Amino acid sequence: MRKLQWDVATADRHEDLQERGFDAYDGRESNPPAPLQIFTRLGVLLVIALAFGVAGELLARLPQ
Repeated sequence: MRKLQWDVATADRHEDLQERGFDAYDGRESNPPAPLQIFTRLGVLLVIALAFGVAGELLARLPQ
């Protein structure tokens, strides 16, 4: 199987990060989200859950 150019670029980038001491798979290496980001994500999830609830109510009231 031939090695594509983007495979080489990705591998090179990963090796560069390892040389700098950055482990992409270590959860402690990434910054935690800010409180505003957490509340925004929770708000979006709440809106999606409410939309499913409203859709379920409307579908339950359809005449058969």
